Amino acid sequence: MLVSTLNYNQPELTDNLIKQLSRGNDLSQHEIMVVDNGSTKTLATSTTHRLEENIFFGGGMNMIMEYFLSTNHDYFVLFNNDLIFHGPRLLENMLQEMKTNDLALYSPAITNTGADQCFWKQMWNWGTGTVRQVPFIDFMCPVIRRDLAEYIVKYPDELFLGWGPDFYTGILAQRGGFNVGVSDNITLSHLVSQTFKTGAIEVKESDFCAQADGNMHNFFLNSEYNEKFMEFRQLGSTYEI
Repeated sequence: MLVSTLNYNQPELTDNLIKQLSRGNDLSQHEIMVVDNGSTKTLATSTTHRLEENIFFGGGMNMIMEYFLSTNHDYFVLFNNDLIFHGPRLLENMLQEMKTNDLALYSPAITNTGADQCFWKQMWNWGTGTVRQVPFIDFMCPVIRRDLAEYIVKYPDELFLGWGPDFYTGILAQRGGFNVGVSDNITLSHLVSQTFKTGAIEVKESDFCAQADGNMHNFFLNSEYNEKFMEFRQLGSTYEI
């Protein structure tokens, strides 16, 4: 599997992620890809690829996907660098759950390290002890199988700020007949808004979110996917089991 992450001016978080992965996972079975997304400060020591300018999450996702499709890997995962987890065999267990449940798109459950949890309720851990099939996943730790990546090929440039690839992937997965799931057996913790809290980017969080949200809505509103986008938003915000 290609195991990837993006870093922009957060070397400590990025190196900590790789240290966590090194604990209890046989990384010799995987390829580690740490992409520096045009950092203006110190690089993470774990950096394997460097971009000259910040192309944001959507651009970085496209760069990683293009690289993945040039390899022989069957899966790739893109970790947010601000995730915290514990336990051995994380990579092995995620892949096993994907194979057992015939999933082309997968995520562990996500818990935010604060009172406010992920807006998309299918990402919560509902305590079922199963992998739940869902319409889409939030892209904190997406694991994508090769056949779905080949079906997607590239994310629209309009989604470069990183809001929307999650919906786009879910919509194309449904269209192509691929299964999507979230695990209640594995939960990762998310350190919320570290890009802004650490000063990695000199933009107000509210301004960035407004632009990213506007870009996403404008893209889907003017696309063939708008009806499904609105349906998925409703499903995610009201999800229960």
